[in-house]
Amino acid sequence: MAKQITLGMLKPDAIQSGKAGLIIAHLQKEGFTIRAARLTRLSKAQAGKFYEVHKDRPFYADLCGFMTSGPVLPMALERDDAVAHFRKVIGATDPAEAAEGTIRKLYAQSKGMNAIHGSDSVENGLREVAFFFTESELADLWG
Repeated sequence: MAKQITLGMLKPDAIQSGKAGLIIAHLQKEGFTIRAARLTRLSKAQAGKFYEVHKDRPFYADLCGFMTSGPVLPMALERDDAVAHFRKVIGATDPAEAAEGTIRKLYAQSKGMNAIHGSDSVENGLREVAFFFTESELADLWG
């Protein structure tokens, strides 16, 4: 199986609650290598652009508002079958529906404050990683 890159992003609730280290350790135990990471704060324009796929959904404004409410930690993560495994590791969007032992079951507060974003496809993973990290920052990944 080939290595893949995907984006994982700790959301403001995970940063503010002090769970970032626990979540990162969980990801590393699952075999993910952090290839790039940056603590940042999204502007309203950045959040709107990043989540534009949801712009016609009723939760879009709340999502953008939440994602700009505090720092986030986007990470370029690598491992075999990264996207599918990451989705399994983070669990369902609603922590009440997430499987035991998943990041959202362990650390999310609610469906809206669910601790972590994960790319939903290989293509989106590459696009989302490129949203946060420049080509030079990722040169060793693509070389």
